[in-house]
Parts: sequence; structure tokens; C-alpha cells
Amino acid sequence: MKILSTVTRNYYGQPNSIEPMYLAFTLPLKNRGHHVDHFDHVRLCGEIGPDACGEKFLSTLRHGGYDLVLYQTGGRDFMPRSAIAEAKKFTPIVAWNSDDDWQWESYSRHILPCFTYMITTYPHIYEQHRAQFANLLLSQWGVMDTYADFGRKKDIDFSFAGQVYRTRVPELRRLWWKAGLKVYGLGSIRVWCPPFNHRKFRETAAKVFPRLNRALELKQVNDIWNRTKVSYTPMSASVNPKLLQIKGRAFEMGLSGTVMLCQASPNLERYYEPGKEFVPFDSIEDCMEKARYYIKHDEARQKIAKAYYDRTRSEHLWEHRWDQVFRQIGVGTLSKKVA
Repeated sequence: MKILSTVTRNYYGQPNSIEPMYLAFTLPLKNRGHHVDHFDHVRLCGEIGPDACGEKFLSTLRHGGYDLVLYQTGGRDFMPRSAIAEAKKFTPIVAWNSDDDWQWESYSRHILPCFTYMITTYPHIYEQHRAQFANLLLSQWGVMDTYADFGRKKDIDFSFAGQVYRTRVPELRRLWWKAGLKVYGLGSIRVWCPPFNHRKFRETAAKVFPRLNRALELKQVNDIWNRTKVSYTPMSASVNPKLLQIKGRAFEMGLSGTVMLCQASPNLERYYEPGKEFVPFDSIEDCMEKARYYIKHDEARQKIAKAYYDRTRSEHLWEHRWDQVFRQIGVGTLSKKVA
């Protein structure tokens, strides 16, 4: 098939950082024999404005001969909705949503009619609304093995790699102080700065230690997972710590050989078996205790890491995800069988 992947290339606008969804929307499809072109609607919207972006999108589809469009939504319109609705006259458009647990009512449901199909990663959203919206599909985040290295020496005991939201700081600070958690990524300087988080102090520290406070590229994040025995895996939403999400990292670290130490989440148990393929925790104290245990007990840790790897490899590659989506919408499946 000829596919137009409409997805941003840069992670949170960082010029040297690749958005994981850009890779997911391109590499697995190319590897399976599809022709994939890229349309960066986020960048174009910023450069030429939403209306001109919409016109360019329509022109691309009118003359491109595409069989399918994959479209990354982002909680706001990057082009007029009328342009998307017009575009689906030329080819089916499949939207991929994030954060539907808190933005379904305010945003996602309102743009759904513009698309041929819309994917949510939240089972409860799908179950509640599939009767009303026949074009709503359920899928899930996946993993590529591009940067995974299961056999890499595990020289980091306990780590977190990712963006440090303000709401994450208290728990990360406690784990750093009490359990030796190593924190990497944008905002990590908040963790070891004094609790008062004085702005000028943080700014000075960030200049002195720039490597401790930068956004990580996907390759760098995977390098940390590949080296880590136990990976702290928070699941709470940045907008509301009480909301537990299914984060992409739960699948993305699955081939690295790390153990996922994760907030207990019933939705995640649809995809991995607790206690066998990942380790759930109910509180920060429980998290500390289990981190210490699996750091010290190598055989038990390796058994869970291997089960986590096997399940991920057999069910949760991005190839599996796209194959499932293509079957649901009745277009060509991937050209090679997924191992």
C-alpha cells in the first residue's frame, strides 16, 4: 500500500529529538514492504498556519494516489476540521488518539466524525462509546526492536528515563533519596534540587549540569532501559495523578531485558500478567521494597524480564498493531508474517 503518515517528527518540538510515534508510523510499515510518505502537520501548522496546512494536506492527497492516511491527533486542531473531512473523500483516514482518559469529552469525540476511523488506546472509552461511534477502534501502543538490547550488561540497578512532570517530582525524589533511583530526562534536575525548587537555583544548576536536564531521544531512553535491572514505571496522567493511563513505555521497554516495576493498573493486565511478566506496586513504600528485592535477587529478576520479553515479542510489536488495524478496516495486511 501507499500510506501517508501524518505525524510530527520532533518530540515535544525538540529539534534533535525524534517523536516515537513518527518512527511507529513509518519504520514498521516500510519494513513490511509498504511505501510510506511523511506529512508533518504539527510543524507545518506552526510555519504556515492551520488553513494553509489544511490546503497543503488536501493537495497532497489529491495528487498522491494514497491508499491510506494515518493521522496523529494531539488534543488540538493542526488544520481545519473541514480539511480532514474533505480529505477522507480521497482516501480512508485513520486517526490515532492519546490521552483519551481525560480529553475524550472535551476534544476527541468532537473530531471523530472528521475521520474514517479513530483509534483509542483506552478499553473503557472503547466499551462506553463503540455503540454510538461505529468507526471507533481499540488498539494499543507497541514496540520496535530498533534500539533494544536484551543481553546488554545491566549496570544500572534502578532507574527512570523520561520527562519529569511537576506532579512526578515528590515520588521520584523519595525513590532517589530512599532507594537509589537514577533519574534521566527533561526536568530531572527538579528531583535532586532542594525541595523548595527555587527558580534561580534550578536555572543555575541546569546550566552547570546540562546533561542532567535535557530531553532524551528514543535511542538514549532505550540505552538506559537496556542497562537497567529494574525500571520505575509510573502510570499516572500528567494532568491528574489519580488517573492511571496505559503508557507507551510499558510496551517500549519490553525487549530491553529490564523489569517493569509499575503502578498497579487493571487495564495493563489485559496485556501483561502481573507478578509473572511485570511487577505491580500499590504505594511508593511497596515500590521501594520490591525494587530492593529484585535488584538483589538476580534469578527472580531475570525470569520476569524474560517473560516480559517473550510476551512483548510475540504480541506487542508495532507490526502486530498495524496488522490488527488493517484487518479491522479491511485493507491490505502487512506483507510478511510477524515473528
